[in-house]
Amino acid sequence: MFHILKFQVMRKMTLFIAVILCCAACNNEIEVPQEPEETGRRLELSIPDAAEVAVYSAATVSECRIDTLWVCVFDGSTSAKKWVEVITGERIINNGQATQLLPQLKNKLENGDRIICIANTAQEPDTTSNLTLNTINDCFHTKPEKLFYRGGESLPMYGEIPSWSPAGAYTCRMIRAVAKVQVQLGASFSTNLPINFAQDVRWRIHNLSPAGFVQPKSTLTGFPGISNISMFAGSSRFLQYSGATAANTTLYIHEFQSSIHGITDTINPIDRNKWNGSRLCLMLVPEAPNGEHWRLEFYDHAKSEYLDMKRNHHYLFTINKVNSPPYTGGAVPAFSHPGSNLEYIIRVDDNMQYITSNGQYAIATSVDTVWISGDVTDQAVTTFRYINPTEVAIGGQVTVEDGTVQPANATLEITAPVTVYTDRSVVFISATNQTLRITTTGNLTEGVILFWVGNIYHRLHVKKRPSS
Repeated sequence: MFHILKFQVMRKMTLFIAVILCCAACNNEIEVPQEPEETGRRLELSIPDAAEVAVYSAATVSECRIDTLWVCVFDGSTSAKKWVEVITGERIINNGQATQLLPQLKNKLENGDRIICIANTAQEPDTTSNLTLNTINDCFHTKPEKLFYRGGESLPMYGEIPSWSPAGAYTCRMIRAVAKVQVQLGASFSTNLPINFAQDVRWRIHNLSPAGFVQPKSTLTGFPGISNISMFAGSSRFLQYSGATAANTTLYIHEFQSSIHGITDTINPIDRNKWNGSRLCLMLVPEAPNGEHWRLEFYDHAKSEYLDMKRNHHYLFTINKVNSPPYTGGAVPAFSHPGSNLEYIIRVDDNMQYITSNGQYAIATSVDTVWISGDVTDQAVTTFRYINPTEVAIGGQVTVEDGTVQPANATLEITAPVTVYTDRSVVFISATNQTLRITTTGNLTEGVILFWVGNIYHRLHVKKRPSS
């Protein structure tokens, strides 16, 4: 879906005739001929939906609404500023809808003109002689008091047409200069903690960039000198909150190269594959002020790397399971340690289709259920590994979960990869793919193989296929 705004650039007399026609509609005896538009004097603006990160996000009315639009025109040959025109929101027909009609421009567009359109920035931008093609971000600012925007607010946008031609209609693609973030509980969400997550837990974004650019920059490293790691965007709610509104469930924050920069040092890069406490993160905070925090990372488990915060992208966290207590003692422990106390399930696109993660590291298997037709001997059933971008020392094992083997006289044994000691045999998890092999006896109908690392418990079900 595209959001279209149309500029009508015509003779002023055309608008006057249109007013007469509106009045004449009630009087059949008055006929006024309509003057045609001048050829090639129309400009369209399109505002597309947010790009997909987690799920597709259809644009809302507020995400398309324009309070104030600046049309900045530069000479295509010399790059000199020619004129700037301001259009206020009340002059826009169908503002916030898929198609909007703007009033005619006072100034004329010439062949080869470069047109830059900027919406919803600070109310008094510098559009004097200081405005050039290279000083857009110096003259137009995101609202200085805005560390973030809430759902329902008008958002800063930028669009550009490199070379205007009067030969026909042209479209200027407007892009929101901020990223959209939401958090929800999964359809099968579960917890063994005595907390009503939907109603009694809030979320906040920490270590975010304190300001943003209106015009896109090829390399966005943020703003040097920021060292306040407690900087965060205000508390928000899950989408399942009973009093959910756009304002309390949605935040928009400035884009930031958070994959390689933390808020404490925006100049020297950090490894995009390794955990760093000062990197952009999301915290869950119980309503009761006991200094408790769960930490979530903006992390792509499929690619094993941290994400950049990009303009016009939608980031949706889906939490499926919380069975471990939060960090206690305020925000400092959560800033100082990876988010190892929150569990959620995600799917990836490589051969490791099933992942259980806690935000710090993960366990992955190629299947979630092994189907057997009868008892098997040393049969390969899955590949498995852990994913550990933080490089924090971890250790884990694979075992048959107690009490899961049916019938009672059946057996389920892991035959490889096994490390044999004098007093026991152990299956270890490593960061590289290993092949799991099993042997069953007693006409096994079901059992569970448990993969364990830290506080993660990943289960592989073994089941006898029903006879046809």
